[in-house]
Amino acid sequence: MDIKKGLTIAIVVLLIFVGISIVIGSNKDRRVFFINDFSKPIENSIPSKLDKDYSYQIVKVKGKTNDTILIQPCEDCAPKKLIGKIDEKFQIKFQKGKSIMRFDPYKATDGDLKIIHKIR
Repeated sequence: MDIKKGLTIAIVVLLIFVGISIVIGSNKDRRVFFINDFSKPIENSIPSKLDKDYSYQIVKVKGKTNDTILIQPCEDCAPKKLIGKIDEKFQIKFQKGKSIMRFDPYKATDGDLKIIHKIR
């Protein structure tokens, strides 16, 4: 087999694999926020699907802030205070309904955060 033909086939197979991975990996049960504007709070809700069973709602917070922020990882949870270098994961039991996560900049005015909110 010619090297160019083999390389072309390998690239096509790779592109097909990547395409399939993107379709399979697209998930409406997950939201990602990149926060560098600490002027307003964020509230996010993810509704459960009626035909799907869930076990957990998960909120991951990673990054840094110059002061205290508040994360409420679920509707009935008390807000958690986080400050400075942050790498936290909150995993709460979840069945059906809406998973609600709230972020409040509280005292922080600067920083970079990545917040992942998902249900599994």
